[in-house]
Amino acid sequence: MTYSARTINRIFRLTTLLTLMLLPSVESLSQERSLIDSLSLMKIPGYIIDYTQKGIQYTKDAIDKHLDEKDTRSITPDLYNWRFMLQYSNHYEYYKFSARNKEQSITLSPDNCNKLGVYVGWRWIFLGWSFDVDHHNTKTDWKFNFYTSKVGIDVYHRKTGENFKLRKLTGFKDPATGNNIIPQQTLFNGMSVEQTGINLYYIFNNKRFSYPAAYNQSTNQRISCGSFILGCTYSRQSFNMDATKFEPAIRETMAPSINFNQIKYHDYSINAGYSYNWVLKKDWLANISLTPAIGYKQSRIKSDERQSIFKNINADLVSRLALVYNNTRFFVGLSAVMHTYTYRREALSIINGFGVLNVYSGINLFRKKEKSEK
Repeated sequence: MTYSARTINRIFRLTTLLTLMLLPSVESLSQERSLIDSLSLMKIPGYIIDYTQKGIQYTKDAIDKHLDEKDTRSITPDLYNWRFMLQYSNHYEYYKFSARNKEQSITLSPDNCNKLGVYVGWRWIFLGWSFDVDHHNTKTDWKFNFYTSKVGIDVYHRKTGENFKLRKLTGFKDPATGNNIIPQQTLFNGMSVEQTGINLYYIFNNKRFSYPAAYNQSTNQRISCGSFILGCTYSRQSFNMDATKFEPAIRETMAPSINFNQIKYHDYSINAGYSYNWVLKKDWLANISLTPAIGYKQSRIKSDERQSIFKNINADLVSRLALVYNNTRFFVGLSAVMHTYTYRREALSIINGFGVLNVYSGINLFRKKEKSEK
């Protein structure tokens, strides 16, 4: 089939005319589709926010139901969502290294450290950071807490710079005179320590006894009550010591077992104890908690000549004291926490402890809705 030039020309004109007639409709449909796509994209952030809010609310409801039940006759629930707190802390720590087969020991500790900290809490969560006000101690310190009436989690990290002092010596004699060496409390820049740990615990009498009332200021204990506590702890500790920084009379007579470069040990322990809240008067609370622990330690000891790995079982102790005034809106108080760790082998033993005294004041903000208080 063949077409004349006139027929082809007519077909081309008709096609062009139809295209021009349909083009506005196609453009309109394209614009409408683009508008629909744009509106859908604009809704995505809203969906994300909505699902996030629903997820947070679901988590809060689950924690309230399963982990944070309370007998309101004994405990006033947390009435606010947020807490803000300022805290002054005085830190003390010591480390005693003993050569048991030679009856030698070295005790080192830094000067007490004064810190100021800022802490922010949301419901069950408390996060804090503190800084050194003395400016001559190279230390860092942060912690995270999660408290409900039934379970609790403490996570901490501490690092102590090289600002130790030689406090006590046992079994060291001056080779020249034969007299006992008396330390002069001078600065010993040959040691640094780093500690990281996590504590998990379970409160048995959780409906009538409030651990957060003493250490998180989120609830109020109204009737004196106590509870047994069961927990588990993991801590990692690292001691670095440069024995060449000791004076020659000490270094020359030091037993090989305490002449190390580095000790690292991992401590896994189970602790069980008792905590008691005394309601002294309205809004006033005192607490004491003692939790002895049995721990399994795996340690790695490095010296100039060798590296050794040891595994053994030891006992530790964590104790806490607190005095709090809390009228549900404002709170002030003080607390003390003491940790003691022991490590014993046939040739070497280590006792290290650290404690902190805290004085704090804060405010609860953003009252919960009436429904949440019931």
